[in-house]
Amino acid sequence: MLVADQRGFGGVPLRPESSRSWALGELDRTRVAFENGRIVGVSRTYTFELTMPGGALLPAAAVSWVSVQPTHRRRGILTRMMASMHDDARERGEPAAILTASESSIYGRFGYGVAAWNLRLAADRVHIAFSQHAPDAGCIRLVDKDEAKRALPEMYDRGRLLRAGMVTRPPFWWDQVYWDFFVARVKACFFAIHTDASGHDDGYVVYGISAEGPPGTAQRELTIIDMQAESSATWIELWRYVFGVDLVDRVATILSPVDDPLRHVVVDSRRVEVTGVSDHLWLAPLDPLRVLGSRRYSVPGRVVIMTHLPDGSAPTVAVEASEAGTTCEAVNEPADLTCDSTVLGMCALGGNRWSDLAYAGRVEVRRPEVLPRADAMFLTSPAPALLSFF
Repeated sequence: MLVADQRGFGGVPLRPESSRSWALGELDRTRVAFENGRIVGVSRTYTFELTMPGGALLPAAAVSWVSVQPTHRRRGILTRMMASMHDDARERGEPAAILTASESSIYGRFGYGVAAWNLRLAADRVHIAFSQHAPDAGCIRLVDKDEAKRALPEMYDRGRLLRAGMVTRPPFWWDQVYWDFFVARVKACFFAIHTDASGHDDGYVVYGISAEGPPGTAQRELTIIDMQAESSATWIELWRYVFGVDLVDRVATILSPVDDPLRHVVVDSRRVEVTGVSDHLWLAPLDPLRVLGSRRYSVPGRVVIMTHLPDGSAPTVAVEASEAGTTCEAVNEPADLTCDSTVLGMCALGGNRWSDLAYAGRVEVRRPEVLPRADAMFLTSPAPALLSFF
Protein backbone atom coordinates (compact mmCIF):
# COMPACT_ATOMS: atom_id res chain seq x y z
CA MET A 1 0.00 0.00 0.00
CA LEU A 2 2.85 2.40 0.82
CA VAL A 3 4.54 1.68 -2.49
CA ALA A 4 1.29 2.12 -4.45
CA ASP A 5 0.61 5.43 -2.74
CA GLN A 6 4.16 6.62 -3.38
CA ARG A 7 3.77 5.80 -7.08
CA GLY A 8 0.39 7.47 -7.31
CA PHE A 9 1.66 10.72 -5.79
CA GLY A 10 5.04 10.60 -7.52
CA GLY A 11 6.77 10.83 -4.15
CA VAL A 12 9.86 9.30 -2.63
CA PRO A 13 9.70 6.06 -0.60
CA LEU A 14 9.66 6.24 3.18
CA ARG A 15 13.09 5.95 4.72
CA PRO A 16 13.64 2.57 6.42
CA GLU A 17 13.86 4.26 9.83
CA SER A 18 10.70 6.34 9.32
CA SER A 19 7.65 5.88 11.48
CA ARG A 20 4.69 3.97 9.99
CA SER A 21 2.24 5.21 12.64
CA TRP A 22 -0.03 7.10 10.21
CA ALA A 23 0.06 4.21 7.73
CA LEU A 24 -0.86 1.68 10.42
CA GLY A 25 -3.62 3.75 12.04
CA GLU A 26 -7.21 2.59 11.54
CA LEU A 27 -6.39 0.09 8.81
CA ASP A 28 -10.01 -1.09 8.89
CA ARG A 29 -10.92 2.21 7.21
CA THR A 30 -8.79 1.62 4.10
CA ARG A 31 -10.52 1.14 0.74
CA VAL A 32 -8.00 -0.36 -1.68
CA ALA A 33 -8.56 -1.49 -5.30
CA PHE A 34 -6.92 -4.67 -6.61
CA GLU A 35 -6.38 -6.16 -10.04
CA ASN A 36 -5.09 -9.72 -10.18
CA GLY A 37 -3.86 -9.43 -6.62
CA ARG A 38 -1.96 -6.17 -7.19
CA ILE A 39 -2.90 -2.82 -5.65
CA VAL A 40 -4.01 -0.32 -8.29
CA GLY A 41 -5.83 2.23 -6.10
CA VAL A 42 -5.47 3.42 -2.51
CA SER A 43 -7.81 5.40 -0.26
CA ARG A 44 -8.69 5.59 3.41
CA THR A 45 -10.44 7.60 6.06
CA TYR A 46 -9.63 8.44 9.66
CA THR A 47 -11.94 9.13 12.60
CA PHE A 48 -11.67 12.89 13.18
CA GLU A 49 -13.52 15.68 14.94
CA LEU A 50 -14.24 18.90 13.06
CA THR A 51 -14.67 22.08 15.08
CA MET A 52 -17.89 23.84 14.07
CA PRO A 53 -18.81 27.53 14.53
CA GLY A 54 -19.75 27.85 18.18
CA GLY A 55 -17.30 25.16 19.33
CA ALA A 56 -19.26 21.93 18.81
CA LEU A 57 -17.20 18.97 17.61
CA LEU A 58 -18.70 17.18 14.61
CA PRO A 59 -17.68 13.57 13.83
CA ALA A 60 -16.08 13.59 10.39
CA ALA A 61 -14.48 11.06 8.06
CA ALA A 62 -11.05 12.46 7.18
CA VAL A 63 -10.25 11.25 3.67
CA SER A 64 -6.58 10.68 2.92
CA TRP A 65 -4.11 8.66 0.82
CA VAL A 66 -6.32 8.86 -2.27
CA SER A 67 -4.45 7.80 -5.41
CA VAL A 68 -4.87 5.59 -8.46
CA GLN A 69 -1.88 4.09 -10.28
CA PRO A 70 -1.00 5.94 -13.51
CA THR A 71 -1.56 2.65 -15.36
CA HIS A 72 -5.22 2.44 -14.26
CA ARG A 73 -6.71 5.90 -14.73
CA ARG A 74 -10.15 6.52 -16.28
CA ARG A 75 -11.57 3.18 -15.16
CA GLY A 76 -13.90 4.35 -12.37
CA ILE A 77 -11.60 3.21 -9.55
CA LEU A 78 -11.62 6.58 -7.76
CA THR A 79 -15.41 6.84 -8.02
CA ARG A 80 -15.89 3.42 -6.47
CA MET A 81 -13.40 4.11 -3.66
CA MET A 82 -15.04 7.45 -2.81
CA ALA A 83 -18.50 5.85 -2.73
CA SER A 84 -17.23 3.11 -0.42
CA MET A 85 -15.61 5.60 1.95
CA HIS A 86 -18.80 7.67 2.09
CA ASP A 87 -20.89 4.56 2.78
CA ASP A 88 -18.52 3.65 5.60
CA ALA A 89 -18.79 7.17 7.06
CA ARG A 90 -22.60 7.01 7.05
CA GLU A 91 -22.55 3.61 8.74
CA ARG A 92 -20.35 5.08 11.47
CA GLY A 93 -22.67 8.04 11.98
CA GLU A 94 -20.32 10.65 10.51
CA PRO A 95 -22.41 13.39 8.84
CA ALA A 96 -19.48 14.95 6.98
CA ALA A 97 -16.40 13.91 5.05
CA ILE A 98 -13.39 16.23 4.86
CA LEU A 99 -10.12 16.30 2.96
CA THR A 100 -7.24 18.40 1.69
CA ALA A 101 -6.88 18.10 -2.07
CA SER A 102 -3.65 17.55 -3.97
CA GLU A 103 -5.58 18.54 -7.11
CA SER A 104 -8.39 21.06 -6.78
CA SER A 105 -10.32 19.91 -9.85
CA ILE A 106 -11.14 16.40 -8.59
CA TYR A 107 -13.47 16.48 -5.62
CA GLY A 108 -16.31 18.79 -6.60
CA ARG A 109 -18.02 15.97 -8.44
CA PHE A 110 -18.08 13.93 -5.23
CA GLY A 111 -19.90 16.70 -3.32
CA TYR A 112 -16.93 18.47 -1.71
CA GLY A 113 -16.68 22.26 -1.50
CA VAL A 114 -13.89 24.50 -0.20
CA ALA A 115 -14.97 25.22 3.37
CA ALA A 116 -11.85 27.12 4.46
CA TRP A 117 -9.14 28.96 2.56
CA ASN A 118 -5.63 29.75 3.68
CA LEU A 119 -3.04 32.43 2.97
CA ARG A 120 0.68 32.27 2.40
CA LEU A 121 2.31 35.41 3.81
CA ALA A 122 5.82 36.79 3.52
CA ALA A 123 7.70 39.94 4.47
CA ASP A 124 11.25 41.23 4.44
CA ARG A 125 12.27 41.52 8.06
CA VAL A 126 14.03 44.87 7.62
CA HIS A 127 10.74 46.55 6.64
CA ILE A 128 8.59 45.21 9.48
CA ALA A 129 8.01 47.32 12.57
CA PHE A 130 5.18 46.58 14.99
CA SER A 131 2.80 49.18 16.35
CA GLN A 132 3.16 50.21 19.96
CA HIS A 133 1.42 48.00 22.50
CA ALA A 134 1.47 47.09 26.16
CA PRO A 135 4.39 44.78 27.03
CA ASP A 136 3.56 41.08 27.00
CA ALA A 137 3.30 39.77 30.56
CA GLY A 138 4.31 36.31 29.42
CA CYS A 139 7.51 34.95 27.90
CA ILE A 140 8.78 32.77 25.07
CA ARG A 141 11.28 29.96 25.47
CA LEU A 142 13.07 27.78 22.95
CA VAL A 143 12.83 24.03 23.64
CA ASP A 144 14.39 20.93 22.17
CA LYS A 145 12.55 18.33 20.12
CA ASP A 146 11.92 16.03 23.10
CA GLU A 147 10.17 18.76 25.07
CA ALA A 148 8.29 19.86 21.97
CA LYS A 149 6.99 16.31 21.49
CA ARG A 150 5.54 16.41 24.99
CA ALA A 151 4.14 19.95 24.92
CA LEU A 152 2.85 20.62 21.40
CA PRO A 153 0.05 18.01 21.16
CA GLU A 154 -1.66 19.29 24.31
CA MET A 155 -1.47 22.91 23.17
CA TYR A 156 -2.79 22.03 19.73
CA ASP A 157 -5.69 20.10 21.26
CA ARG A 158 -6.72 23.14 23.30
CA GLY A 159 -6.30 25.55 20.42
CA ARG A 160 -8.25 23.52 17.86
CA LEU A 161 -11.44 24.03 19.86
CA LEU A 162 -11.36 27.79 19.31
CA ARG A 163 -11.67 28.06 15.52
CA ALA A 164 -14.11 26.45 13.10
CA GLY A 165 -12.41 24.21 10.54
CA MET A 166 -9.79 22.84 12.90
CA VAL A 167 -9.46 19.06 13.21
CA THR A 168 -8.09 16.27 15.35
CA ARG A 169 -4.43 15.35 15.40
CA PRO A 170 -4.57 11.78 16.75
CA PRO A 171 -1.47 10.41 18.52
CA PHE A 172 -0.56 8.22 15.54
CA TRP A 173 -0.62 11.31 13.28
CA TRP A 174 2.20 13.09 15.09
CA ASP A 175 5.02 10.56 14.67
CA GLN A 176 4.83 9.94 10.95
CA VAL A 177 3.18 13.07 9.53
CA TYR A 178 4.59 15.76 11.81
CA TRP A 179 7.91 14.62 13.17
CA ASP A 180 9.04 12.40 10.27
CA PHE A 181 7.52 14.26 7.31
CA PHE A 182 7.40 17.97 8.11
CA VAL A 183 9.99 18.47 10.84
CA ALA A 184 12.64 15.91 9.85
CA ARG A 185 12.94 17.43 6.37
CA VAL A 186 13.95 20.82 7.76
CA LYS A 187 17.71 21.10 8.33
CA ALA A 188 17.52 23.90 10.88
CA CYS A 189 14.28 23.52 12.85
CA PHE A 190 13.36 25.37 16.04
CA PHE A 191 10.53 25.15 18.59
CA ALA A 192 9.38 28.20 20.55
CA ILE A 193 6.65 28.07 23.23
CA HIS A 194 4.77 31.06 24.64
CA THR A 195 3.83 31.03 28.34
CA ASP A 196 1.34 33.52 29.75
CA ALA A 197 1.71 35.48 33.00
CA SER A 198 0.15 32.66 35.03
CA GLY A 199 2.67 30.08 33.74
CA HIS A 200 0.27 28.45 31.28
CA ASP A 201 1.70 27.38 27.91
CA ASP A 202 -0.77 28.92 25.46
CA GLY A 203 0.90 28.89 22.06
CA TYR A 204 3.87 27.81 20.00
CA VAL A 205 5.63 28.33 16.70
CA VAL A 206 7.74 25.79 14.84
CA TYR A 207 9.98 27.20 12.13
CA GLY A 208 12.91 26.37 9.89
CA ILE A 209 15.70 28.60 8.62
CA SER A 210 17.22 28.13 5.18
CA ALA A 211 19.93 29.99 3.30
CA GLU A 212 20.59 30.43 -0.41
CA GLY A 213 23.78 31.89 -1.83
CA PRO A 214 27.47 32.02 -0.93
CA PRO A 215 28.60 32.29 2.72
CA GLY A 216 28.40 35.81 4.07
CA THR A 217 25.90 37.00 1.45
CA ALA A 218 23.28 34.24 1.60
CA GLN A 219 19.65 35.27 1.85
CA ARG A 220 18.25 33.60 4.95
CA GLU A 221 14.53 32.84 5.17
CA LEU A 222 12.57 31.82 8.24
CA THR A 223 9.58 29.66 7.28
CA ILE A 224 6.83 29.00 9.80
CA ILE A 225 5.88 25.33 9.69
CA ASP A 226 3.24 25.35 12.41
CA MET A 227 1.86 28.13 14.61
CA GLN A 228 -0.96 27.70 17.12
CA ALA A 229 -2.28 29.93 19.88
CA GLU A 230 -5.12 30.07 22.37
CA SER A 231 -5.68 33.82 21.90
CA SER A 232 -5.10 36.51 19.31
CA ALA A 233 -2.74 38.27 21.73
CA THR A 234 -0.51 35.21 21.90
CA TRP A 235 -0.68 34.80 18.11
CA ILE A 236 0.60 38.36 17.70
CA GLU A 237 3.39 37.78 20.23
CA LEU A 238 4.53 34.78 18.22
CA TRP A 239 4.63 36.99 15.12
CA ARG A 240 6.72 39.52 17.03
CA TYR A 241 9.07 36.76 18.06
CA VAL A 242 9.76 35.36 14.58
CA PHE A 243 10.39 38.84 13.16
CA GLY A 244 12.88 39.38 15.99
CA VAL A 245 15.05 36.35 15.17
CA ASP A 246 18.53 37.52 14.19
CA LEU A 247 20.35 36.70 10.95
CA VAL A 248 17.07 36.38 9.05
CA ASP A 249 16.25 38.40 5.93
CA ARG A 250 12.71 37.20 5.21
CA VAL A 251 9.86 35.57 7.13
CA ALA A 252 7.24 33.42 5.39
CA THR A 253 4.33 31.15 6.23
CA ILE A 254 2.93 28.15 4.42
CA LEU A 255 -0.43 28.17 6.23
CA SER A 256 -2.16 31.22 7.71
CA PRO A 257 -5.85 31.93 8.29
CA VAL A 258 -7.47 34.45 5.97
CA ASP A 259 -8.05 36.79 8.93
CA ASP A 260 -4.46 36.67 10.18
CA PRO A 261 -3.94 39.91 12.15
CA LEU A 262 -0.33 40.54 11.03
CA ARG A 263 -1.23 43.28 8.53
CA HIS A 264 -3.16 45.14 11.23
CA VAL A 265 -0.40 45.22 13.85
CA VAL A 266 2.55 46.42 11.76
CA VAL A 267 3.32 50.04 10.93
CA ASP A 268 3.35 49.52 7.15
CA SER A 269 0.83 46.87 6.10
CA ARG A 270 1.99 47.06 2.47
CA ARG A 271 5.18 45.28 3.47
CA VAL A 272 3.22 42.12 4.29
CA GLU A 273 2.86 40.22 1.03
CA VAL A 274 0.09 37.74 0.33
CA THR A 275 2.10 35.32 -1.79
CA GLY A 276 -0.77 32.90 -2.26
CA VAL A 277 -4.43 32.16 -1.53
CA SER A 278 -5.27 28.46 -1.60
CA ASP A 279 -8.09 26.09 -0.87
CA HIS A 280 -7.29 23.91 2.12
CA LEU A 281 -10.25 22.29 3.90
CA TRP A 282 -12.82 20.60 1.64
CA LEU A 283 -16.11 19.45 3.15
CA ALA A 284 -18.81 17.12 1.81
CA PRO A 285 -22.07 17.31 3.82
CA LEU A 286 -23.22 13.68 3.81
CA ASP A 287 -26.09 14.62 6.13
CA PRO A 288 -27.01 18.32 5.68
CA LEU A 289 -29.45 18.24 8.59
CA ARG A 290 -26.79 17.25 11.12
CA VAL A 291 -24.11 19.47 9.63
CA LEU A 292 -26.26 22.61 9.73
CA GLY A 293 -27.78 21.69 13.08
CA SER A 294 -24.42 21.26 14.82
CA ARG A 295 -23.27 24.87 14.58
CA ARG A 296 -24.27 28.19 16.08
CA TYR A 297 -25.22 31.17 13.95
CA SER A 298 -24.14 34.78 14.33
CA VAL A 299 -27.56 36.44 14.25
CA PRO A 300 -31.13 35.25 14.77
CA GLY A 301 -33.08 34.26 11.68
CA ARG A 302 -34.58 31.49 9.61
CA VAL A 303 -33.57 30.16 6.23
CA VAL A 304 -34.81 27.13 4.26
CA ILE A 305 -32.19 25.38 2.11
CA MET A 306 -32.63 22.59 -0.43
CA THR A 307 -29.44 20.66 -1.22
CA HIS A 308 -28.97 18.41 -4.24
CA LEU A 309 -26.70 15.55 -3.12
CA PRO A 310 -24.58 13.37 -5.45
CA ASP A 311 -26.83 10.36 -4.78
CA GLY A 312 -29.77 12.17 -6.40
CA SER A 313 -31.63 13.06 -3.20
CA ALA A 314 -32.52 16.67 -2.40
CA PRO A 315 -33.32 17.19 1.30
CA THR A 316 -34.83 20.49 2.38
CA VAL A 317 -33.74 21.79 5.76
CA ALA A 318 -35.03 24.74 7.77
CA VAL A 319 -32.41 26.40 9.97
CA GLU A 320 -33.69 28.69 12.70
CA ALA A 321 -31.25 30.51 14.96
CA SER A 322 -32.04 32.36 18.16
CA GLU A 323 -30.25 33.38 21.32
CA ALA A 324 -31.34 30.07 22.84
CA GLY A 325 -29.54 28.07 20.16
CA THR A 326 -30.17 26.40 16.82
CA THR A 327 -33.18 24.48 15.58
CA CYS A 328 -32.68 22.49 12.40
CA GLU A 329 -35.31 20.21 10.89
CA ALA A 330 -36.29 18.56 7.64
CA VAL A 331 -39.30 20.32 6.12
CA ASN A 332 -41.67 19.96 3.21
CA GLU A 333 -41.97 23.57 2.12
CA PRO A 334 -40.52 25.79 -0.64
CA ALA A 335 -36.83 26.49 -0.23
CA ASP A 336 -35.42 30.01 0.06
CA LEU A 337 -32.10 28.88 -1.39
CA THR A 338 -31.29 25.87 -3.56
CA CYS A 339 -27.79 24.57 -4.18
CA ASP A 340 -25.74 21.40 -4.59
CA SER A 341 -23.74 19.79 -1.81
CA THR A 342 -20.53 21.42 -3.04
CA VAL A 343 -21.96 24.88 -2.31
CA LEU A 344 -23.36 23.78 1.03
CA GLY A 345 -19.90 22.48 1.94
CA MET A 346 -18.47 25.88 1.02
CA CYS A 347 -20.93 27.79 3.22
CA ALA A 348 -21.38 25.39 6.14
CA LEU A 349 -18.56 26.87 8.24
CA GLY A 350 -18.93 30.46 7.05
CA GLY A 351 -15.86 30.31 4.81
CA ASN A 352 -17.79 31.65 1.80
CA ARG A 353 -20.79 33.96 1.49
CA TRP A 354 -24.07 32.77 0.05
CA SER A 355 -24.41 36.05 -1.88
CA ASP A 356 -21.00 35.62 -3.55
CA LEU A 357 -21.94 32.14 -4.74
CA ALA A 358 -25.38 33.37 -5.85
CA TYR A 359 -23.69 36.13 -7.83
CA ALA A 360 -21.54 33.40 -9.46
CA GLY A 361 -24.71 31.55 -10.46
CA ARG A 362 -24.16 28.65 -8.06
CA VAL A 363 -27.16 29.28 -5.78
CA GLU A 364 -30.76 29.50 -6.93
CA VAL A 365 -32.32 32.31 -4.90
CA ARG A 366 -36.08 31.93 -4.66
CA ARG A 367 -36.55 34.64 -2.04
CA PRO A 368 -33.99 37.43 -2.59
CA GLU A 369 -34.72 39.06 0.76
CA VAL A 370 -33.34 35.96 2.50
CA LEU A 371 -29.88 36.24 0.94
CA PRO A 372 -28.44 38.99 3.21
CA ARG A 373 -29.99 37.20 6.19
CA ALA A 374 -28.24 33.96 5.25
CA ASP A 375 -24.93 35.83 4.87
CA ALA A 376 -25.29 37.32 8.34
CA MET A 377 -26.40 34.06 9.97
CA PHE A 378 -23.55 31.98 8.54
CA LEU A 379 -20.80 34.55 9.21
CA THR A 380 -18.11 33.07 11.47
CA SER A 381 -15.55 34.87 13.60
CA PRO A 382 -12.73 34.06 13.74
CA ALA A 383 -12.77 32.94 10.12
CA PRO A 384 -12.73 29.17 9.60
CA ALA A 385 -9.27 27.75 8.99
CA LEU A 386 -7.54 24.39 8.92
CA LEU A 387 -4.09 24.97 10.40
CA SER A 388 -3.06 21.36 9.97
CA PHE A 389 -2.58 18.64 7.34
CA PHE A 390 -3.81 15.08 6.96
